[in-house]
Amino acid sequence: MPPPVLLATASYDRAIRFWEAPSGICMRTLNFQDSQVNCMCTSPDKAFLAAAGHKHLRLYDISANSQVPAATVEAHTANVTSLEYFKDGKYLISGSEDCFVKIWDTRTMSCKKKYTVRAPVNTVALHPDQHIIISGDQTGRLCLWGTRNADDCLQELVPGGDVGVRSVTIAQQKGSTLVCAANDAGEVFVLALVRQADEASVDKAEAPEHASDQPAGEPHAKPAVPEHKDSGPKAYRLKLVQTFKAHNKYILKCVLSPDSKVLATCSADYTIGLWHTSLTNAPNAKPWTCFKILQGHFRWVWDCAFSNDGQYLVSASSDNTAKLWNIAKGVDQVTFNGHNKPVTCIVVDDRSPAAEGTT
Repeated sequence: MPPPVLLATASYDRAIRFWEAPSGICMRTLNFQDSQVNCMCTSPDKAFLAAAGHKHLRLYDISANSQVPAATVEAHTANVTSLEYFKDGKYLISGSEDCFVKIWDTRTMSCKKKYTVRAPVNTVALHPDQHIIISGDQTGRLCLWGTRNADDCLQELVPGGDVGVRSVTIAQQKGSTLVCAANDAGEVFVLALVRQADEASVDKAEAPEHASDQPAGEPHAKPAVPEHKDSGPKAYRLKLVQTFKAHNKYILKCVLSPDSKVLATCSADYTIGLWHTSLTNAPNAKPWTCFKILQGHFRWVWDCAFSNDGQYLVSASSDNTAKLWNIAKGVDQVTFNGHNKPVTCIVVDDRSPAAEGTT
């Protein structure tokens, strides 16, 4: 049986460590063998942990007390930078610096679909309806791909010029899709996924696309646009709604909370910013303003993940530690020590196996 709370970290020391969240005790260690670990994710039933580093993608049976992975494949010819499961657990997406995004059948570990991105891929995110993938690459492009149609790119958007897009996060609430992307210049881009027929109505109502002349964290706000379920991926377009400066250095990860009301941004400035989104209902809160900065790491913060109730956040840093944060109090309650090199990625999964989360 998978644990009720799965918390794992991975590092440049080639180790994956599983932790007891309340105590900070390391319960198990896996050796990744041939490279650092760049990214991880868990299957929807919490039975498997997918981990990838330089070229290789491995699946580990979480319940098995074994160092031997359940499956291994040389997935790419360069660093694998991003992983995400489909919600049925049968398929897995990978993105790589070799300029490809691939879909894998987890039952056979065979590649079922390959997308040519033409630039090193830093991040991939799967829409909750499972029909659309968004990739972000080192040239600053966001690319829209369909999972069920041809391999051609459906749309390219360059929201911040020739600055690498480091992270993309997607959430769906009440029929609307909220997309946030972050880049190496410390900017966050808020986007709506709209039908092409609805673009004119969005243009009339939306805020300016760039807010560089506004105070940081105080852009205009615009809710996401409702989707229409009767259209396929080709009918949809990404529409930039607004831009704001979140950090003065690289943003390495951006993550929406499970209820989509908070955006977390991890940065090379050693901090984690917490931002109200356009879906916030907090008293007197302005959308896309920073309401808390988490400070405690003393090197780059590479990754973070929310607990399912959105009350806690776990972060991973180049200071060789991970931290568990109480968001309401703004303090780190537990520090996870054990890695001897930078901690690059983290997974937190305290959902019930059937629960659906945010990308």
